[in-house]
Parts: sequence; structure tokens; C-alpha cells
Amino acid sequence: MRTSLGANTLCGRASRPSIRPANALRSTVVLRAAVPDIIRNSKKDDLLFARTPTGGEWLHVAEDGGDTLTARWKGQVLRFTATSAVWDAERIGSYPPADGLLAQAFPELQPKLAGGELHDHAGAAPAGIAGATRVYSLAELEAAAAADASLWCDGTVPGAPEKTPLQALTLTAGELVSLMQGKRGIVIVQLWNGFDPSRGQPLYEPWVAQLLEAALGTEGVRGVTSVAPGGVGLTAVLYADKEPWNAWGPHLASFGCQANAVAGSPYYKLLVGRILGYREEAVHGYVRALGGGLTPALIAQVDADLKRLSKAKPKLPWNKEQNSRGKKKEAGAGAGAGASKGAGAPGGKARGGRR
Repeated sequence: MRTSLGANTLCGRASRPSIRPANALRSTVVLRAAVPDIIRNSKKDDLLFARTPTGGEWLHVAEDGGDTLTARWKGQVLRFTATSAVWDAERIGSYPPADGLLAQAFPELQPKLAGGELHDHAGAAPAGIAGATRVYSLAELEAAAAADASLWCDGTVPGAPEKTPLQALTLTAGELVSLMQGKRGIVIVQLWNGFDPSRGQPLYEPWVAQLLEAALGTEGVRGVTSVAPGGVGLTAVLYADKEPWNAWGPHLASFGCQANAVAGSPYYKLLVGRILGYREEAVHGYVRALGGGLTPALIAQVDADLKRLSKAKPKLPWNKEQNSRGKKKEAGAGAGAGASKGAGAPGGKARGGRR
């Protein structure tokens, strides 16, 4: 039976557990050094765990270290300056900017940035740090995805080991890297989480904002905003501008699919998992674990609906021809109003019914 998506029903992968930085260090091999050394030796896109008077915080290094350290923290840009044993913090800006590429590509995000609702959500920045540990870097993540992207492409099969806190923290970044490497055809990223603010804003996870911008500047990648029913969430749908993904991506946006919310019915759980390219074992296990309802008739219905959207079969890497040509589009191409409306989909709009 066909039903409309309810006003309180959201669609996407399950919300991730809250990440506690102190726990993450227990499962991560780290490099320890005195505060002045670790800060002066930090490189752009390093991930640090900093000790603060109230506990600890993740810092994404925005510029190579020196006498001061510039880092991103939950939507704020902070500059740390050595005074004595403590490095004092000063807020010098916010990210992403309200007039930047992401606001242009996803216009529904702009009011959240301009009004301060998204930036201010994180609360007060740390007043200073007393120590820091280098944990990881974007270059290491990119190398890991190039070697084996299964962590960011396959989904979670039943019985798989739980992700480490560091893996969970950098999951979205790894998915975006995998998309740009051609190993995924679609990625969804939560731009605004208004349905469960206590879990924080995924847009502020390490490297996510800059990788979203990089993806929009990658030849063959398009973006569209997916607005949750009632406006309680915004998700970016990034997809390869080839069939079937340029039909499937806008279709996700047509029913308000959200990256960090659980789909509201077995149909949508199965549909979204299939579109995102997860392994069949992972998708079916996910549906069974969250209420069941997986039947041969449902599987056949989803197959038929996907074929109505596009008869093309997914072929990865989707950018094989582009890699052989060595071409790359100008940064920002594909963003703007056209990207927000799902330009690039056959016929300029999503096709297929809702369940």
C-alpha cells in the first residue's frame, strides 16, 4: 500500500552515537609532544585533540602552525597564542561563511548561517588549551580511502565490529573522499540537524565543510538540498552526474531524505540503502534490525521503482573516463541555484512515486 511520508518521518541512515573525544584516544595510536612543539609543528588539516580546563576538544588545524595556531572548532575559527603554560584562544571568525560556496550551492542553509543559528549552536569556545595530541590528518584519510574504501562505501553488515570513535568522527569525511575518488555515486551529508540538536552538527565534523566545497568543485559532481518535512533538517545530496545517480540523487531530495535520521518505513530504509550503494547484506540487515518488514514483494517493488527512475546500472568508478583525461572542472562549477534544484537529472526533476 502506498502511503505519503509523514510530517514527523525522516529518511536516511541511523544517527551516529555521540563522540566523546577522551574515549577516542583510547583506541587511537597518537603522537605526544609538549604544547609549543605540537602547535608549532602542526600542519594544515591535521586533527588534534586538545586538553582544556573543562575536558578536551577536537581541533582541525586550518593553517600550518607557528607562533600561533589557527584551528576550526564547531563552526568557529580560533587563534591560539602562547602566554605561559596555557595557550589562550581568540575567536576570529566562523565557518562555513554565510556568503560562501556552500550557502550558494544550498540556499536553504544560508539563513542558518547568516542568522547565527548554526554557528552559535556549539556554545562557548574553549578559553585556552593546556596540551594537545596529534591524532590523524586528511592526507592519511585520503590515502586510506584510496587503498580500501569499504569502510565508507559498503555500509555496516550484521555482526561487524563497532566503529572506533575516530572512525565514527571522520565517517562523513571518508564518504566525501570516496565520492570524489569515484568509489561512490551518491553521498548524503547533514547540513542542519534541528531534529536532535543534542547530537551536534555533522557539518562541523573534521574536514566536512571543506570537502563539501571540494566535491562541488569536482568535475561530474552535482548537489541538491533535501529539506526535511517541517523544515527540521537540511541535507546535502551529492551525486555523480551520470545515470543512474543523477536520477536517484534528486529523488532522495524529493521526499526530504535526511542523512542522520532513521527512515520511516521498510520501503524507505531499503530504497535509501540501495541508492547509497551499500552492500545488499548491510541494507537487508539494517531493515531487519529496525523493525523488519523485508519481504520479496517489497524488494521487487524497490527494484521496479529504481528502474523507473533509471534503467542504467551503477558502474564504479564513475569518473574512470575523467581520470584518464585528467580533467577537473573549475572550483564552484555546478553550485548555485541550479545545483540546489538538482540540475543534471534527466528532465531536470526527480521521477518516481513516494511510499
